[in-house]
Amino acid sequence: MDIITEFLRYNIIIIIGIILINWYERKKGWVYRFRISIYFILCWRTVIFLILIITNLILDLVLDPFSQTYILYPIILVIVTFFINIFLGVKIFKFVYKQNTQESLVIILIIVIIEMILESFLFYIVLIPETLKWLYY
Repeated sequence: MDIITEFLRYNIIIIIGIILINWYERKKGWVYRFRISIYFILCWRTVIFLILIITNLILDLVLDPFSQTYILYPIILVIVTFFINIFLGVKIFKFVYKQNTQESLVIILIIVIIEMILESFLFYIVLIPETLKWLYY
């Protein structure tokens, strides 16, 4: 895991999350302050960022990068970033906004799906050429 790439992703998702949360608040006619949406997205994304770093460190210690079980590494990270991301997002959204589960699940799914699309785009466009360049030298 490249910490700079993860931190860049963290910041981009916070910006996208704040924009989407504010849009959703206006669409629903909620009268929440901007500070509450920043509080929600910062809490949620920071917890996920820390879980991702801890999971990555544990996987680096447990899995040998040159073994055949190394295929488990991306699968486990996708599970963490998708399922735990949605679960924690819904729980924190319900806690901060006092809304029902279905209401919070919709906005969290939108943010997580945009995050995964952005992550795939970032991986294939930015990281793959760097990796290929490293292989040729």
